[in-house]
Amino acid sequence: MTGEAAPIGSIARAARVLEALAAHPDGAPLADLVAATGFTKTTVHRTLAAMQDVAWVHQDPQTRAYALGTRLGDLARQAGTVNLAAMARRGMQRLAEVTADTVFLSVPEGAAALCVAREVGAYPIRTLTLDRGDRRPLGVGAGALALYAAMPSEARAAACRINRLWLQDYGFDTARLEEGQRHFANQGYALNDGGVVAAMSAVGVPVITRNGRLAAALAVGAIRERMTAERIAEVILPALRTEAAHLAERLSDWDEEMQA
Repeated sequence: MTGEAAPIGSIARAARVLEALAAHPDGAPLADLVAATGFTKTTVHRTLAAMQDVAWVHQDPQTRAYALGTRLGDLARQAGTVNLAAMARRGMQRLAEVTADTVFLSVPEGAAALCVAREVGAYPIRTLTLDRGDRRPLGVGAGALALYAAMPSEARAAACRINRLWLQDYGFDTARLEEGQRHFANQGYALNDGGVVAAMSAVGVPVITRNGRLAAALAVGAIRERMTAERIAEVILPALRTEAAHLAERLSDWDEEMQA
């Protein structure tokens, strides 16, 4: 670009500066951003200052280089989870209708599991142990355990190291999580049998795309009296696995479309 040949709105200017910054993950000086955008120095500086005010951009006090702010990462993650939750919503509603219990959708975020959606069934005693936006250590709760158990051993060990103190808050440790992983390996689903809230139990399965990406986990929770082995095997797991497979296919198609 050689200059601002036509009028351009402030949002479009901000978008162009952000795209230039994205190409420099370690930060970029003002002069490089001027060159990359084709805007004047004054325009770029003014745009950067406005984005600093909302934590979309930050400036290194020593090098004076600009870089993308952490708040943008938060917004991007929220956009991704909103899209995932929208894809999963109808399937979660079907699960809630079939089981009459509470359905949770969680995604891995570092060493945590983030609940991004919840659907409540018709059964009068409801399992509301997680809400949208709640985080737990990987392995604590059925959805978080499904994510943990589907990870390779190196990733599980790293998560346990990072979460050592956090796990203790829930009465968990590596040995207990690995016991849950062995159950998952043998049975094909994660089981939280009153491990978080004594009166509540849940089962979960991971959502894995065709290229092997661990994208999410679906879980169904209810009071422990409803979570009999027979009901898990005959009612909950078939429906849970069906909806997890449907969601995995949708996410796989989405991934391939984005890469095309």
